Amino acid sequence: MYCIADSIGITVSLLNHRENDAFKQRINLAPFNRLNITVRDVPSDIWFIVLQIHTFQYNATLSYDKALLDKVADRGLFGSNIGLYLKTYDVTAPIQVFLKHENVYNLDALLVIVTYGRNAPVPGGCNMEFDIKVSPYQKLHAENEMILVDTQPASILFSNGSSISCEKSPIQHKMYRLYLPRQDFTLDTYFDAITRMLTVQDIVQNGDEVSCTLTSSMRRIYSAYTGTGSVYATVAIYENYSSAYVPTFTYACSPLLYPESCKVLNDAFAHIICALVLIIGCLSIIIGYKYPSIDRSLPNCMIGGILGYTIALSTGDYSIAINVLIGSTFAILAAVISTLLGACMWLRNISLGFLCTCIIYLYAPAWMFYVLEHNWLFWPMFISLILATTILLMTISHVAEIIARAIFGSYFVIVAIDYYTGSNLKYIIITIIRRITIPGFNLAFVYPPFQGADVTLIIVWSVLIAVRFIIQSYTFLCCEKKFTTGLKRNTETESLLYNYHDDYSTERHIRRSHNQSRYYKRYIIL
Repeated sequence: MYCIADSIGITVSLLNHRENDAFKQRINLAPFNRLNITVRDVPSDIWFIVLQIHTFQYNATLSYDKALLDKVADRGLFGSNIGLYLKTYDVTAPIQVFLKHENVYNLDALLVIVTYGRNAPVPGGCNMEFDIKVSPYQKLHAENEMILVDTQPASILFSNGSSISCEKSPIQHKMYRLYLPRQDFTLDTYFDAITRMLTVQDIVQNGDEVSCTLTSSMRRIYSAYTGTGSVYATVAIYENYSSAYVPTFTYACSPLLYPESCKVLNDAFAHIICALVLIIGCLSIIIGYKYPSIDRSLPNCMIGGILGYTIALSTGDYSIAINVLIGSTFAILAAVISTLLGACMWLRNISLGFLCTCIIYLYAPAWMFYVLEHNWLFWPMFISLILATTILLMTISHVAEIIARAIFGSYFVIVAIDYYTGSNLKYIIITIIRRITIPGFNLAFVYPPFQGADVTLIIVWSVLIAVRFIIQSYTFLCCEKKFTTGLKRNTETESLLYNYHDDYSTERHIRRSHNQSRYYKRYIIL
């Protein structure tokens, strides 16, 4: 196979081209340019091809007819990940399609041709909703922190070229997803990701399969991870034969037109709050043991902030700054109330149980999606896990408090760094807020990308927890040593004044000293 390019078009020869292989060619079009794409020398065992155009940042038009390039018709497509079904059996003349773009900048694009045999399912052959009769492409729509990907069912051809009834189609459809490195908006990374999701073999090898939802077997809903590119592909399977749809792509933001949209918090006030959270977290780890009443309030402070932010999102369409301000106000109120209540350990245990349950929800195995998508199952399970964790922690209250203070203090540091670096640990909290505030989010696949930055932050989080434990343990040992030394000195002094006629008083004094020792140890732990 080879490609011939000239000033008016590209000619692709599929001579000796193998079935289920992909021809790939990078092209660059000048502004307001048009291109004729000709396919010839198609082997006789190839019954159809899917010709695809993938553009970077800008859209283009791909059409069966040259005369319809300037019109809205059912014979052409407009977008950045588009493709057409082209019948090749019993076709002797070269096949032509036409491409144009009306951008003021050069258009970087990838031309792809994937060939299929007689028994392969025809992607989009049972189309009922899309504009083109046979629709091997997917439609992607991003809204309300969710990504919706729609696909039309495939069809099967008989040996004579007619199709099996779509109402009784035995074809199985599977959807896959591939993440790009976070905040990577480069041309080469984009095209490399697309080329890894073109053929069925590539999709199965590189992508992660996505389970079916309650609403439709041909629609998938995903939680958006802003600034992280993702490729979505669909495979149609019939017996031992399969075919792939045109992959589609999104960054869940607009890095070219609105670069700030690729950051979760792009407001100056939100950055100030993040800086304060970072400082509070660092102080909690280093000197939090010196101020136990303040340190104990951090778990409730975080839960109060989450509650306030959730209420702000639910009650009105406010700006990011207003939402963060409302959340911060609730956080301060929760911290003050918890400080006044002082010894209410169950509040801290509930906060720790809530955080643990959020982590379980975000990183649960993919097969759990069938359970988690049902609200009537999810919320009782969510609340039950919080209560179970709380009850367990109440049985080891002193150790549980050390754990809570170490985890929440270090999480303050990690979540602040996460917002600045663009990794995904912040979605531990964001995902549950979305579940509460966004209608239909229960059907969204929430499993986030787990990349190098996330691994690094988890390691840092573990180290910070360990550091807090070490500081707390060292402080406890030092204070216990001082107390033991003081107690020994008091005992030696009392022995010089020992009176055999005062046995009862001495015994009572020693017993009181031991009781004070136990009380002091408990105070140091807290």
